[in-house]
Amino acid sequence: MRKIIYTLLTVGLFIGCEDNLVQQDPTGPTGDDFFQSERDVQLAVVAAYAGLTGLAGDGGLWARDMWGVEAMSDNGYGIADAPYNSMDAFAHDPNTQLVQNFYGNLYQGINRCNLVLQKAPLIDEIAQADLDNYLGQAYFIRGYEYFLLTLLFGDAPIVLEPPVEPAGYSIEASSATALYDQAISDLEMAEQLLNETQDDAGKVERMAATAMLAKVYLFGADELSNTSWYGLAEQKANEVVTSGKYALVDDPALTPEENLISLWSLSNQNSSEDIFAVQHYSSGGWANGNVGSTFPMAINPRLDRGLNIWGFGWLHTYESVEAQWDDADPRKRFSIFFDGDDVITIAGDNLGQYSSSTARGQSRRDSGGPKKFWWAESTDRVSGINDLDAKVLRYADLLLIHAEADLMADGNLSAAGANSFNEVRARVDLPPIAAGSITRDVILEERRWELFLECHRWFDLMRTETAEAAFQAIEDLDNTLPQYDVYALSKNDFEKQGFIPQKHYKLPYPQAALNQNPALVQKPEWAGESEN
Repeated sequence: MRKIIYTLLTVGLFIGCEDNLVQQDPTGPTGDDFFQSERDVQLAVVAAYAGLTGLAGDGGLWARDMWGVEAMSDNGYGIADAPYNSMDAFAHDPNTQLVQNFYGNLYQGINRCNLVLQKAPLIDEIAQADLDNYLGQAYFIRGYEYFLLTLLFGDAPIVLEPPVEPAGYSIEASSATALYDQAISDLEMAEQLLNETQDDAGKVERMAATAMLAKVYLFGADELSNTSWYGLAEQKANEVVTSGKYALVDDPALTPEENLISLWSLSNQNSSEDIFAVQHYSSGGWANGNVGSTFPMAINPRLDRGLNIWGFGWLHTYESVEAQWDDADPRKRFSIFFDGDDVITIAGDNLGQYSSSTARGQSRRDSGGPKKFWWAESTDRVSGINDLDAKVLRYADLLLIHAEADLMADGNLSAAGANSFNEVRARVDLPPIAAGSITRDVILEERRWELFLECHRWFDLMRTETAEAAFQAIEDLDNTLPQYDVYALSKNDFEKQGFIPQKHYKLPYPQAALNQNPALVQKPEWAGESEN
């Protein structure tokens, strides 16, 4: 199976005016003059996928920026020179770069999908089955982007057509309910139109839409207090589980750690576990129009032999994570660097051992460097960039969604829901938990460890409104554990102390978007901050 390659050509097709954070300028190659053939539609669909990665000179959503979401959680924090340090301390405002990136990139991506949905049906030469598949992919991507948009911002404008004019937009924000409804509508269309299988690895298939619907329904049930959606989430998740379409990477001949290494291996991308993975392709490094993954850069540690690796780590985990995570769980040692761990790159080359006392920004005892994404065989030791795909939705996530939705639908966990939950634990040789003992807190904890550092934890805290309690737990733990204070981080300088529940569960609208869109009004809790 061929992998979708996001070349600079296809990425560049849909870049409009960078200053417009609501929609991109449709003139030039993105307008009527571009869509002349089926090949143009194919390129436009690839460009829609590419909007989820990174563009030249920009980290992009799933190439780098989602680390800002991870830094907001109780899993970790950004270091002083990282783009995430204001996010982890909840010191961001309408002018914070990541806030602008999230908003602008999502609307740019939505516009790319809108162009496909409008222009593709006008090309007469496309067979109906092929057209349906192109449209299905655009509906899926747009539905996911509206879902992510409401997770990040709550209320936001809904735009369903490409702009006719490049300037002068006046679009009011729609409610979070309306955004959830739009995401569901788009994903339902994708369910109807997508192929059962795709020729190119990385393209979404019909069952991926069903799986994403399960996640949207579960999260919407919490965010909108719509308890009927738990049952819909269970229904959709059960369809995926019973389909046999996906499976955990779990070779019985391998140890738990070996299976995890295989899951995160470059040689095993788009595996049986990947339901939706944003594809990355490193094209010459950061300075040469890279569209690859920078996740490895986020975890590059400084080693005890003093080897200078660019980046030195953008995010570190709390020492409390080590205390909270059961030592019997193989995912712990797999996911976090501990002192003395070998750091391996291409062809088994040993770059030295991890040392927390010299890891840049590291202020905790003997662990904390994220290790999970270092297993990819060809991590560039200089730039930290590689081809590692971002696993946006994998089967382990879906299994835990199934268990949670099953439990929340009627307050009782069925045998099927318990089986889904315990299947995730069985992969790492952890004992099963009886259905009667599997509470929602137990499921959320399992989600934390299984999806550790994959940029899901903050959204779980947000949708269950449990961030404040989680932050208090890590602050209490960290105040009882020894610290190196490498960067003079004192016990009174806790990164999450700026969190205000009534304010920080959602991001503010970027000031640039407010300036451009007179109908967009800043949220009351953010009003008056950083106005230009």
